[in-house]
This record gives sequence, structure tokens and C-alpha cells, in this order.
Amino acid sequence: MVTSLKKEFSILIYEKEKLLNSILYYQISNHNDFKVSVKDNNSEMFEVLNRKNFDTCIINLNFLNEDLKNFYDIFEINNNHNNIIGYYEHNFENLFFVKDKIFLLKKPFRLTSLLNHLDNIKRNNTLDNTNKYLMNHIIFSPSKKIISNAQTGITEHLTEKENNLLIYFFNKKNTELLKKDLLTNIWGVSNDINTHRLETLIYRLKQKLLKLESNLSFSLVNKNGLYCMKYKD
Repeated sequence: MVTSLKKEFSILIYEKEKLLNSILYYQISNHNDFKVSVKDNNSEMFEVLNRKNFDTCIINLNFLNEDLKNFYDIFEINNNHNNIIGYYEHNFENLFFVKDKIFLLKKPFRLTSLLNHLDNIKRNNTLDNTNKYLMNHIIFSPSKKIISNAQTGITEHLTEKENNLLIYFFNKKNTELLKKDLLTNIWGVSNDINTHRLETLIYRLKQKLLKLESNLSFSLVNKNGLYCMKYKD
């Protein structure tokens, strides 16, 4: 059994609206031993972010907007895991910048969706320090976001979403998954009618895996709307 040496999972919340600020703090701090800090203005948020590492950050993107890239750069430098949860009420100038970089929720959202994703982050952070063997010689290193072939030395780097998807598939291997479950856990949305982002992400991940090994003993499959990492007999 893998256990984490870290006693507390730290979360920074950035929200200016006092009521929502209080609700998020109360609900999250009383869930799963999370240690929560809350900031309601940009200067204080950046100050604490520059001197302390957090396991994840929950931010109201509409309030951050023009400072979003600066925030993202600081968080990425100071943290081993780029776990940012962003929520927004209306589209804004820099929304395109974060769509494939962070876990997005659109208001109004269910608090259970947020808490479930925090649980996933905590669980993945505990496991991320351990290499995962997709095959005897195909190694997946979530903390480094790479997959490699130990025999040939070939390495492929994964994007944040590819990394998260492969973690989820690996933890649920040989389990058939609904599309909405994958969308909820990777993007924070339950419906994706107008785009094919999941299929595109799976295709890109497959191509990287095939560059390492053309004869894989497992496959990422979509059958009758159900997705699965299936190991061959």
C-alpha cells in the first residue's frame, strides 16, 4: 500500500465574493483533512503564492483575468504538480489560455464535483511519485509527465491533460468508463456535445504510446460509447 508522508493537503482559494468565499472555506476545510487558506485580493494572493507551495489552488478566473498568466507561471514554477481548479461565470479574455491547462468549472457548479476532483488530486499526488509499468519495459512517470521505453531509451513528454487521462485510465484499467465520467474528471464538465476534445486527446495519447512500442499489450478503446484501458490476454 502506498502512503503519503505529507500529513496535510494544502489548498489556496482565491475568491472576492464574501459569501462564496466563506462557503468554499467551510466545506473544503471540513473535507478529507484539507488545510485551506483563503485570499480575496490579487496582491495578497500573489504574496502568499510566492512564499508558499500549495498542492492545489481554486480560483475565480473572472476576478483574476489579466493576471492569469502571471499566476499560472508562478504556480507552475513553485509546485511539482500543476493542479489548478478554475471556475468562471462568463467568458473572458484569457479563457482560451487555460482551457487545456487547468480543471475548469462553469458557475453554477455542484460542490460535490469540486470535492470529488480535490479527492482525485490528493489521491493522484500520493501515487505520482511511483512509476507505473504499462508493460515490463514501458514506464509511465506521472510526476515527470513522461512515458518511456526502458529498452530503447525513447521518451515521450505528456501534456497536463494527457498525463491526467493516463493516470485515470491506469487506475481504472480494464474498467469500462462513460464519456461523462472522463469529461468530469479531466475537464470538469459532464457534457461535451459540440466538441471532440476527449477523442482528440485519446488519439494523441495513443500516438505517443505507439512511438514507444508498436506492439502494445494493452489498448485504449472506445466501444459503444464506453472507454477503457484494456489489457490483452
